[in-house]
Amino acid sequence: MIKTPLVSIIIPSFNREALIGRTIDSILDQTYSNWECIIVDDGSTDNTKSILKEYCKKDSRIQYFDRPNIKPKGANSCRNFGFEKSKGSYLQWLDSDDLLSSNKLELQINDLLEEDTRTIATCGWNFFEDRIEKLDNTKQFPVYNSFDNIPKFLDALALSGGFLPNHSYLIHRSIIHLSGNWLENLLINQDGEFFSRIFINMNKVVYNKNCAVYYRRNREHNVSNIESKQKVLHAIYSWNLIENNFKIRFGEPTRLVLISKKYIYIRLKDTYPELIEEYETFFKNCLPIKVSFIQKAFFKIKRFLK
Repeated sequence: MIKTPLVSIIIPSFNREALIGRTIDSILDQTYSNWECIIVDDGSTDNTKSILKEYCKKDSRIQYFDRPNIKPKGANSCRNFGFEKSKGSYLQWLDSDDLLSSNKLELQINDLLEEDTRTIATCGWNFFEDRIEKLDNTKQFPVYNSFDNIPKFLDALALSGGFLPNHSYLIHRSIIHLSGNWLENLLINQDGEFFSRIFINMNKVVYNKNCAVYYRRNREHNVSNIESKQKVLHAIYSWNLIENNFKIRFGEPTRLVLISKKYIYIRLKDTYPELIEEYETFFKNCLPIKVSFIQKAFFKIKRFLK
């Protein structure tokens, strides 16, 4: 008998009337049909809620909730509430402006059914704006592999730009129970901190080259100087948490953490020298790290500081 476990797709939304329809369409196009899509709206003031209600009428697998007023505002709060409402054995996180290839769930479920529940699935990814370009499988980043050694996976991630979008993963529910919820007070690097806890609770990574996810390039960032400094502080806070998580599991901070801290240092040394001085102990172990030009070109640390 073919196993078809339920996959819960969880989407936080806020003012996405122009984009969320395409995201939901990429779910409706999935070749794997046993899924539920839980969308939690964060108080949209545009037409997002009306669009979501129409999709719910079209397909009973789509569920829409408003974030409860007793929960703090923010995408992480919506993700946690969506997880509470979900019933799937596997979890697919997805942002309201990103896309999945039509075979993503099917191929990754097939991979994971051959493994134990402490294994996660990954795939390739690409940026997009309006038009989707087929993923170029000739771009063989080190992280585009399977791993049964998690420190090696983290090294490969560091050498591949330090980033896989959260929707590239498919994760068994039990790993999330072990890892804990998304941090609702964190302003930046929310996915990095959350997935650091996933990484310390998993034992294996299976990569599938035949499916992909797409990450919208032009996200809006209108941030004042004061807010930027606040986000810098939260970036430092998040990487301190990640470093501590990795030290507990692996006995060392890992190259991923050291390179990330070095990029934060490079960004701050001229704009916020007072923070370099204040967090001298935090930056001390990353200073000897030499960052290559290729790593500079691909590393996405700038997304933490916008």
